[in-house]
Amino acid sequence: MLKNKPSIFSKVFKFVLLIAVGILLTFVLISNGVPKWIVFLIVLALYFSVSILWPMYIIYKSTSLRAIDRYIASNYKKPIFGYSYALAHGDKRDVENALKRIMNTYQQQDMADIYGANLALFQNNPKHLLEHAEKINGQEYKDYYLGHTYVMNGNFEKANEHLAKLHTPWMIHSLKAYAAHKRGNRVTFRQEADQSIKSAIGMQRFVMHHTMNRFENGDFNI
Repeated sequence: MLKNKPSIFSKVFKFVLLIAVGILLTFVLISNGVPKWIVFLIVLALYFSVSILWPMYIIYKSTSLRAIDRYIASNYKKPIFGYSYALAHGDKRDVENALKRIMNTYQQQDMADIYGANLALFQNNPKHLLEHAEKINGQEYKDYYLGHTYVMNGNFEKANEHLAKLHTPWMIHSLKAYAAHKRGNRVTFRQEADQSIKSAIGMQRFVMHHTMNRFENGDFNI
């Protein structure tokens, strides 16, 4: 069951705080003789930065797991963020339900297959993992999940063929970590897991961090 769900009062407080800062800034600028049109632009820029630029930075560029966790916690009702939140704070059923919710919410086939592959990976279901992996259009993601399929089946030679086609660092280290875990090599697993996390940024880093923790804790029965 999900723990530590954020209160709605947290969002209300942040909104009220933003309004209060805007009002205070407006008062200070006007009191110092700044033209109203410049005041308007400054306040607008502040609002734009806080409401749009900062979330984009958190989602795509941040390396702070704590900052990402706070943002996800305040947006956990949205399917994409709900999955990340469940991965960090929920149990196995929460994660599975969150993945199914994404698959049922978004119409893009590639998105459904990528998250379907994640669900199959989490459930240790090589048949469903292969089905989703083969339907993914993006070639690197296809190779990434096909590699996981072959590792799951113990065919490391075939998995290495797909590993050799990857060029995104976090994908390379993630697949190597999975293979090491499958072989029972804890030391190599931890090394590759750490590298996969360090190689990722934004929400991908957050997801990798908690995915690797679940591997290590035995949530993935591989």
